Amino acid sequence: MNRGPIILTIEEAEFLLDQLPPPTPDASPLAKKMRQRLQDFLTDVRKNAEGVAK
Repeated sequence: MNRGPIILTIEEAEFLLDQLPPPTPDASPLAKKMRQRLQDFLTDVRKNAEGVAK
């Protein structure tokens, strides 16, 4: 499998997250995991973004 980094801006990550439907009880575990990982990524990027007061 060819894996490499994915480079996203905060806006692109927000857009992707907005395109995913909210998790439902019958959603596949993979879909739930991917949505959570994207949410975690977005939270981490926002936390470390330039211009964000700490």
